[in-house]
Amino acid sequence: MEVGRSTLSSGDEIVLIDFTPRRVFVERLKVQEVHYFFWNLDLYKPFDYEPVKVEKRGDGVYVSTRYHWRGLVMWTSPKLHDEKPLLTIAHGVHTPIIYSTRWLFHLICDMKALSASERFMLGAYITIFNALLTGKLSINDQKKFKGYKELITYEAVPEEYRFRLDKWSFLIIIGGCPKTMPEEVRSRLEGHC
Repeated sequence: MEVGRSTLSSGDEIVLIDFTPRRVFVERLKVQEVHYFFWNLDLYKPFDYEPVKVEKRGDGVYVSTRYHWRGLVMWTSPKLHDEKPLLTIAHGVHTPIIYSTRWLFHLICDMKALSASERFMLGAYITIFNALLTGKLSINDQKKFKGYKELITYEAVPEEYRFRLDKWSFLIIIGGCPKTMPEEVRSRLEGHC
C-alpha cells in the first residue's frame, strides 16, 4: 500500500465496530475509500450517513470522521485490533468516536467564521472530550468488536452527504500531532497556521 493512501478494503471492513448500523455504503474515488455507516433515523433527522476514512501513512494510521456536518476530526493515535481501528458511536446522533491511545485535543478554527449553531455543537464536542480526558466519562474498550462485511453496499451516497476532507469549518485532531496531513487538509491550512 502506498504511504498516505486510503485503505482500499476490497469489500472488507476498515474498522471494527461495537454497534450495528442499518447499512454501510462504500464510496470509491480513484485510490480513496470512505465507509458511510447509515441509519434511517437519528435523534433529530432522517437519513444519517456517518463517514469514516482510514489512511495508513508513514508515521502510522489516521482515521478521519465528520462531526456535525462541518467539523473534520482526525484521529492520529487510534487503538488497533487486528490492524484495524476500533469505532464506537454516540447513541442517538451516531457521532463516530475512535478509541485512542492518546487523548490530546487540538482545535483549529476561525471562531468568527462559525455560525452560532456550529459554535454550540463544537462546544458540546469539546465537553465530551473534556469529560474523557478528566476521567468523568469513559468508553469501554473491552466491548466485543466485530466486522460489518455483510452490511456493505456499493450504492451511491447522495451528494449532500458525501465526505470531503477539504470541506470543514473547524478541524479537530485527537492524538499526537501528525507529521503529515492529507493534501486536502494541508491546502486548507496554508496561511492559517
